[in-house]
Amino acid sequence: MAAVSDLMKRNFLLIFPMFASPEVAVSSQNSKASSVEKMRTSFSGEAPSQGPINIEIHGQRLTIRSDRDRAFVEGLAEYIDSKVAQLQDAAPAAPFDKLLMLASMTVAEELFEAQSQLRELRNQLKARSAVLSDLLDECERL
Repeated sequence: MAAVSDLMKRNFLLIFPMFASPEVAVSSQNSKASSVEKMRTSFSGEAPSQGPINIEIHGQRLTIRSDRDRAFVEGLAEYIDSKVAQLQDAAPAAPFDKLLMLASMTVAEELFEAQSQLRELRNQLKARSAVLSDLLDECERL
């Protein structure tokens, strides 16, 4: 179970790097020997301003520290948990690590689609701004 907890921690931090603080405390309460390990990252040199936040994804508990709002962090965990639950409904025999990988891919796909839509909207905004700028220039000449 410790390997699953480690995989969950790595996947969570890959998906949500904003939680990779200098010390991210992770504990697995499903393991026989309750251990806490600290993971060092170079993402941020600042310590998080909040205390530990306990989240649960598919029955696996994770304690993290973040400078983000507790409700925001819990909302992220609930979102990932719902993705894992949807995938488990589709593939009930799939092991937890595979469900996490598929959930990661699903969230990454959503992110890429949102980024693509954002790029398209920015391009449309630039084009419209250029048209408006040209119209203003023309009005000034009159």
